Amino acid sequence: MTWIINKIIEFANYVMSLLPTSPFQPFIQEFADLPYLGIANWFVPIGDMIKVGIAWLVAIGLFYLYSIIMRWVKMIG
Repeated sequence: MTWIINKIIEFANYVMSLLPTSPFQPFIQEFADLPYLGIANWFVPIGDMIKVGIAWLVAIGLFYLYSIIMRWVKMIG
């Protein structure tokens, strides 16, 4: 069973190696080196905003997935 997982991981690594790297990586590194970023983050909690945004996107995505499945089941039945 573990060899299947290893093959899947190898395949995923191969596919990821074919994809281009992020064009935003240098900008992210420059932004991370700003000296007052921690102070600004204290006033505007960007990390918490991202967590709430991700939770919202997951909830909306699950809603749409559920509605698509329910429409598909209704068409069959």
